[in-house]
Parts: sequence; C-alpha cells; structure tokens
Amino acid sequence: MSGIRINELRLGGLPGVNRAYGAEFRNGDGGGFRPLSIIAGPSQTGKTTIIDFIKYCLGASRHPQKEEIREYVRSALIEVELDGRSTVIERSATGEPSKFALVWEDATLSSIAERERHRYLIEPTGDPESLSQYLLAACNLDNILLPDSKVKDETATRPLSIRDVFDTMFVPNERLDNKSLVFELGNPAKRQKFRQTVDAIFGVHDNQDALLQRRYTNAHKQASNAKAIAEALRRFAEEEHPRGAELLAADVIDADSLVDSLNQEFRALDTQLRANDRVTADLRAQLSFAEKAAKNARVRVRDRESLLARLDALRAQYADDQRKLNFLLDAERLFDPLHITTCPACFNDLVPLPTVEDGTCSLCHNPVPTDDHERPSLMSAEQLGDSTVVPVGEATAALSNATSVLSAELRNINKRLKSLNEYATRLRGHLGVLVQEKADAETAANSAAAAVDAIVSSPAPWIAARDRISQQITDGQLVAQAARAGTNVWQRVADADEAYERLDRNAKAINAQRNAQKRRPDRSAVISALSRRFGEILRDIGYPKLSNPYIADDLVPHVRDDPYTEASSGGMVVIGLAWNLALWEVAHETGADAPGLLVIDSPQKNLGHNSKDGDEDFADSTLVENFYAHVKRWLAAEGAGAQIIVVDNSPPDSVAEDVVVRFTRNTGIAPYGLIPEATG
Repeated sequence: MSGIRINELRLGGLPGVNRAYGAEFRNGDGGGFRPLSIIAGPSQTGKTTIIDFIKYCLGASRHPQKEEIREYVRSALIEVELDGRSTVIERSATGEPSKFALVWEDATLSSIAERERHRYLIEPTGDPESLSQYLLAACNLDNILLPDSKVKDETATRPLSIRDVFDTMFVPNERLDNKSLVFELGNPAKRQKFRQTVDAIFGVHDNQDALLQRRYTNAHKQASNAKAIAEALRRFAEEEHPRGAELLAADVIDADSLVDSLNQEFRALDTQLRANDRVTADLRAQLSFAEKAAKNARVRVRDRESLLARLDALRAQYADDQRKLNFLLDAERLFDPLHITTCPACFNDLVPLPTVEDGTCSLCHNPVPTDDHERPSLMSAEQLGDSTVVPVGEATAALSNATSVLSAELRNINKRLKSLNEYATRLRGHLGVLVQEKADAETAANSAAAAVDAIVSSPAPWIAARDRISQQITDGQLVAQAARAGTNVWQRVADADEAYERLDRNAKAINAQRNAQKRRPDRSAVISALSRRFGEILRDIGYPKLSNPYIADDLVPHVRDDPYTEASSGGMVVIGLAWNLALWEVAHETGADAPGLLVIDSPQKNLGHNSKDGDEDFADSTLVENFYAHVKRWLAAEGAGAQIIVVDNSPPDSVAEDVVVRFTRNTGIAPYGLIPEATG
C-alpha cells in the first residue's frame, strides 16, 4: 500500500512533566489507521491546530504559534504508515521551525527507544536527503522535476516538493468558498504548480519525456562517476593493502590479542625476576619458532616463484603452438594442394581432371588405399556412381574439415593460454604478499636472534626480556595500526561500491520510467474520469438542480454549464467537496502516485443551519448526511485502504462512531480542548 496514512499525532509537553496532547486515528481495536476519522467540537478548541501539526510533521515550513502552544508544547511527533511501513517523525515545536526532522523507521510511538533514528533536512525540499523527498518516495513521487514553463522544452526545472502535494491532501476551511479552488486567483505560478502536481500524480505532467531523459542522464552520469571512484579506490586498496578486508580485520584482532598478551607478560615479568635459564629457554624457543617461520616463508616464496617459472615455460609452449597453428591455417589458405588443374611436368591443363579409377590414381598411376581415413581428399569412381571424375568440391570439403579442426584446436589453445595468463597474474599478485610475509618473518627471526644474543651477555636477563617485550608490544601496535588503516581503506571501497549500486539502481529505475512513459495514460482520459466521478459525487450528495457537471482541462469544475465561481456560497462548498473527493477517489482506484490521504476542514461550511444569505437550496442538512454517507460507502468498497480525516464542528449522528476526539470547550466536561490547561 503506497502513500501516507496517519495513525497518531502526539505533542510532547514540558520537560519532566508526564503530559502529552494530540489525537489518535487508529481503528478501535488498536490496529492500523482508521479509514474515516472525525475531529469534532466547537470553534477555538484546537481542531485545526491538530491538522496544522500533522502538516508540520510532514514537512510544512511553519508550526502553530498560539500562546497556549508556545507555553505547553515542546515537540511534535507523528506515527504514520509510509508505503505500508510504520514510521515515526519528530520535529521541535519551540521557537523557530526546526531545520531537520528525526525519523524512526519500522517503529511506533511506543517503540522508538528501541529503533535507530535518522536525520532528514527540511530545506531545501529538493535535496535527496530531505524529509520531503523521503515522504514523496512513499508515494512514488520522489526525484520528479517540473518545468518552470509550460511552453518551452528547454526550460529550468525544479523538484516536486511534499508541500506541492499538500494542496491535493489538505483542504482548509477558507479554500472551500474563496473562488480559488484550483488557485486560479493570485500568483499564476502557484496555479501552474498545482496543475503540474495533479498531472504528476496521474503520470501525465507536461514535458515528461524530456524531464525523464534529463533525470536519466544525470543519474547515469552520477552512477558512472561513482563507479570510477569505486574502481580507483579498489585499485589503490589492492596495491597498498593486497591482503583484503577480511584478512586485515583478522590481522587487527590477532595484533590486539598479541598486544594484550604481551602486556600481561610484561606485568608478570615485573613481578617475577626469574633466573636467566628460564628466560633464555623461552627466548631460544621463540628464536627457533621465528627461524622456522622464516624458513617456511622462504619455501613458500621459492615454490611460488618455481610455479611461476613453470607456468611461464608452459605459456611459451602454448604461444609457440599458437604460432604454429596460425602458420598452418595460413598455409592451408595460401597453398591448397587439392586444386590440381595443371600438369606438374609439362604445365599443360589436365583434361580430364585427376581421378581415382579402379583403385589407381590417373595422374601418378599408383594404387590408392581404400581406407577413407588415409585419403580424406579424393573419392573413388565407385563412390561417385556413374561419374568418372572426383569433384573438386569434395576435395575442398575435405580440406575445409581439416581447416575446421585446426581452427578448433587454435581456439582451445587461445582459451588455455588466456586461462594461464589470468592464473599467472593472480599468482604474481599473491607473490607480493608472500614476499612481504617472508621479509616480516626474517625480521622477526633477526629480532629474536638479537634478543638471545643480548640476554646471554646481559647481567640482568629480565631487563633484556622487558626490552624485548616492549619492542614486541610496539611492533604489535604498529601492525594493528597498519591493519586498521587497511580496513579503513577497504571500508571506503565498500562504501563506494554501495554508493555506485544505489545510483545505478536509481538510473535503472528512471530508465524503466522512461520505457513506461510510452504507455502512460492520456491526460484527456484522466480529466474525463475525474469529470465522471465529480458528477457522480454531486448526485450522491444531492446537489440541487444538477445539470451538466464536468471538470475542464484546466481542472476548474463546472455545474449547469457555468464555472463553480458562479454558484452560491453553499454551492461552492458542495462543489469543492465533490472536486476534492473525485481527485482522491480516482487517484486511489487507478493506482496513481498519490498519498491516499485527504484532510477536509469544515465540510458543513455554508450548508444546513450555516447557510448564508437565505440560500434555501443549501440549507438542507441532508447534504451533509449524504456527504458522509458517500464517503463511508466508497471507503467500504473501492476505497479500501484510503484514509480521510474530517474536521467538523457538529458531525451528524450517523457518523458518531467515527469521531476520534470531541472537544467540548466546557471546563466541566472533558476534553476541554487540545490543550486542556488553556481555559482562559
């Protein structure tokens, strides 16, 4: 399930005070999100503040700054389901809006202490590491570029932001009747951006081909650069630290263990002052071990060099065979012995051509063996039936067979020579490791011999032993330091490989979008589907005197052949509700890249007992009942998996079970409001 769903909003209070505020949007059984959630209560109780904090946690640039909020709220946390995964997002709610958000993945509000948290930027919203792109990724809308111009193909672009998508998710009170439902009033850039966002949700936004090509070019370039960096780091690591990450990690463990044991021996030596015999015996044993190790290292180097010498001889032999076979193939092509058309004695043309007659060659009159394996190039007259001449084609076929055998043998020689070359290259690389090991072993043997020499002549054997242990500790620490440096280099190689794989996957995903772009839906079909659903919803709600409802290409809704701005205040509210519901429902049913969440504030505005100017057509409270009935029917059928949150002062009794919180603004009946302490 892609998109964004809300489980709970929690506002953290003062430090040291175990008090929190907010609202839950879970099912009654404590499971996942509730499809329909209603926040009810009189005005000035904090209903809209809850919605504003939801937007703030999802990346809005501002948070509520009311006096009671500044006094009692310090942080805002929201538990959401992003692409089906439970996630917690936190932002500071004190002072200026926070510049980053903390995110716990696969977590709930009760389990964030057990999960690792991640930090995401708020600005700029187009940054790949921003909260905006993180949330858009759950809707398959991340990394989408929108052109600044609708006309020019070669125009500047900007990334789609979660704040752009907010205009399709959140329907504030004032937007229902301000005659700017699709932002047609005010800044033209805002209207263009809104249309582009809607088109992006349905995959039909303008200039999509060029934008995808540009995104793919940039992503492919980034992946290529990352690959080059990874390869350069790997070459450096192989040259400077050929033992590899795993062996170097083992070296670190061994060196640390050796240093620890030497430190223990050093401390033990300070407490003992043993006689020279035991210390000397230990040193001699170490010398014997070091000399044996050095000898084994020299043997390994000698064996490896001997093996390489034998391989070089074998490679030379294969190379010689390769040259011979090439010579034979060239000779077969240049000197074909089977095309005998001229007498070798008088140089006249042979008529007829040489044949085998009764087992005798007509040219040299010598008997011809009957075994086919001994004469692959000629055929007897009996084998040719009535023909008395051996066709030149048969001789040519025999020659072709011989050439094929030579070619096959040449390919085998080439293959074996290539394998030998690769094997010899690997052996030469490992020879460097063996040579280094030999040098280290000889150095250790020389050190052990020097220690034995020193302790034999030392008046105080334990002093020489202490010096030896100190030197070994220093050597062990240097080995550990070098191994750690090597592991760090190899870790950089692993990080570079991971970055390349991530960028390569991104480039492939964009390329897949380019291919899918050829099959994207037609925008006119999307507008047609929205228009049909818009009319169906108006009929379900009971729009008075409904005729010819449709949505124009510029997304402006029309009723009775007039734009919605010609309707009364109550009519504009019903049209605004139907328009937003149509966008939400069609996007969910068609699997568009939409959040799947809709938040509406005050659907009863100018309706029922709130009707303005004596507008009797919209004074009927049945309109509100029908609105909720339509939403519940759709959520129970085609809309399964979607979510809507409604802020309503006095929802009808038919949806009483869907009210998640009902504020009273009465100090004697809880809950008073979002911040119960703010009763002034």
